[in-house]
Amino acid sequence: MNKAVVSTQSTGKGLKFLHGAKKFSNKKITPELFVKDSRYMQIILIRAERAWAYAMDLKQFANTESRKQVHLISKLKKAVLYAAELESNCVLLKCDATTQLEAKAYHSYMTGMLLFEQGSWQNALLSFTAAQKIYNKLADAVEDGTLYREKHDEMTPKVQYCMYNIQSMGVERVEGEEGGVLFAELDSIIAQKATKASPAVHEIKWEGKSFSISNDDVKILLVQLEDNVQLAKECTSHEKRLELYEEILSSCRDIAQLIKKSDKLECKQLMTDYFSYIRIVNTIDRFLVMAQQVADKLKGVVETHVGGKTARPEDLVRLYDIILQNYADMKDITSLDKDGEIYRLVDVNTQFYRTKRCFYIAECHLVQSNWLNAIVLYDKCTEHIAQSLSAAQSFNFPAQQGLCEEMRVLEQQVYSQRCSAHASAFLQTQLVEDATTDALESDKNKMLADTLEDFKIRKNVNELPTIATLPPDFQTIPCKPTFFDISLNHIDFPNLDERVEKESSLSGWGKWIWGR
Repeated sequence: MNKAVVSTQSTGKGLKFLHGAKKFSNKKITPELFVKDSRYMQIILIRAERAWAYAMDLKQFANTESRKQVHLISKLKKAVLYAAELESNCVLLKCDATTQLEAKAYHSYMTGMLLFEQGSWQNALLSFTAAQKIYNKLADAVEDGTLYREKHDEMTPKVQYCMYNIQSMGVERVEGEEGGVLFAELDSIIAQKATKASPAVHEIKWEGKSFSISNDDVKILLVQLEDNVQLAKECTSHEKRLELYEEILSSCRDIAQLIKKSDKLECKQLMTDYFSYIRIVNTIDRFLVMAQQVADKLKGVVETHVGGKTARPEDLVRLYDIILQNYADMKDITSLDKDGEIYRLVDVNTQFYRTKRCFYIAECHLVQSNWLNAIVLYDKCTEHIAQSLSAAQSFNFPAQQGLCEEMRVLEQQVYSQRCSAHASAFLQTQLVEDATTDALESDKNKMLADTLEDFKIRKNVNELPTIATLPPDFQTIPCKPTFFDISLNHIDFPNLDERVEKESSLSGWGKWIWGR
């Protein structure tokens, strides 16, 4: 129960769906909010679970305290209300058939728990059997229905207890209109799911090989992954694209775990390598978005927020290091064809991003005024670009045109920055030469006697230094006060013996007696 409270609060804070800090305001969850974010559906589910958990906590005291029994019934009624709201929203938003069936079974289970505690055995039996039949059909509809069968078995003791009480009352047959309507609707939903569902087997071709995916969980995650990849390509906001790539990578990790746990899959190694390749490709795309974000800040296209981190060329060097490491990991995939198109494309991209890394290292030296190192690195970038262009143009692939355009743009940037570094280096050399010339001109006017401790090489042998000036210049010296040194012997000082205090003849004891 405490976990449900914490989960509701954290989800509400994440969605900024709060009821006020000082004054409470009851905010209702409307269907429009579900369209914005699916986590609003989780809030309703967690509220239902919280009310049910509170009721189960009160159940251990309900036999001895009647007020606890009343409180338990009220909490179960609240759980039924939340479950009904969850089911109605799933139908209103036209969720997939599996979600609608699960919400309907959850509502039936909560209703059965309430009627079970109230002692309405016939209606409770109808609700429990309805939930059991839904879970049975769901277990048959999916490949791995262990969880649905566990929920079915969990309700079996309550169904048997309801049947025992009904038989003790003398009722032999239980019928209800609600149950018949529910199952008719259930059959129609399952039929709709069978007609609109994706093929039972999803086939993927990669590197001249093909494999099929029959696991429903993997197929659902794969569809979500493909949708997010398409959204990330169409999105223009860097922050939104990074969020989508986080969801894509999370789906890749979940698929890898499902493949690892499943023992009935054919071509398990090929599937693992394929999804590892998909994960690495999307990881590289994510870091490319981050690099583009930093590059825009460096160019001034995007303003840095107040208190935010200032963009530096070193950040781009680190990002391209990570990208190159991911390409190195991609080449280690065992199922990748060493002579295939993907492997050659990896080599071209590695060369290109190594060039960009070299370019931003040169930018770091340029910022630090290391002009010569920057010029050498720019020359190296020019060589790498020429090699990358020749390699990219040697074979055809869909992204060839875009990659070649990026290389030409980078080539122009390298040329302009190299010219700037050359100009700065030439200007610095001229300033140093001017300073040296000024120093030599000033040294010509100095005497050799004044620069005895300075070692200087004369370019012209016939140019002799000036030893000293003749006649020498006058120098100021302090004057000696000879008059005051001699006159001290001729001064008569006055006699001050009368003012000097004479010593007393009394001893210490005498002074004590006479008070002196």
